[in-house]
Amino acid sequence: MKTNRHEEIMKVLSETGTLTVEEAVARFGASVATVRRDFAEMAEANLVRRVRGGVQVLQSDQTMPLAIREVRQRDAKLAIAREAVTMLAPGSVVFVDGGTTTLQLGTCLPAIPLRVITNSLRLAAAMESNSASRSMHELFLTGGFLFPGTGLLVGPSAQASIAQYYAQWTILSVSGINLSGLYNDNEHVVESERLMIANADRVIVLADHTKIGKHSMCHIARLNEIDVIVTNRHPDTAEALEAFESAGVEVLFAAD
Repeated sequence: MKTNRHEEIMKVLSETGTLTVEEAVARFGASVATVRRDFAEMAEANLVRRVRGGVQVLQSDQTMPLAIREVRQRDAKLAIAREAVTMLAPGSVVFVDGGTTTLQLGTCLPAIPLRVITNSLRLAAAMESNSASRSMHELFLTGGFLFPGTGLLVGPSAQASIAQYYAQWTILSVSGINLSGLYNDNEHVVESERLMIANADRVIVLADHTKIGKHSMCHIARLNEIDVIVTNRHPDTAEALEAFESAGVEVLFAAD
């Protein structure tokens, strides 16, 4: 189906950055005309950028539609989420921000009593569709303004809601993390994330290898304000992760 092929194209682009017509024909078994039509439709929908002979992934996470960001490093994000939840104990109160990695928690939270506080409607929906979540987990949604295209509740009302709670854990996804701290592309969620960090005993950051050693527009917090980074193994990030450990941050790796 065309929709599935578009998703597969985005998955390839998340790994390679570019895809030529010839590569797509060989990979998907489609005709040249079909691939060119796919590329044209995706470019018109602002999913990809047309380049000579093919397409290129959009570079800015801030401008990239959520549907695209969800397929980038999807398997790694799910594995990272599964590793992160092993740290949760029965009865824990957990802040979870909205992001494509933390969204994966909706399908893999353990079947133990938990209270989850989030500003993400999409995470709430994923938890509601999970039978274990409905029976074992209490879900608290912040108020706030629904930021278009993200499923995130933001603004003063969201911040006031977060401020009234305290949690054992905060679990965040980020756009980048380096020795100077955590970063996000979206300035509208930064204050909420800072409050989640301030109002929790421990902070876990979920970051696949494409986020390690990187920074983006908005600085969220210093590195010494977090306790654990959960990521996937990749040779390009080994040096940065060693530096994080030297700075006192625990690094956990998702199962391959």
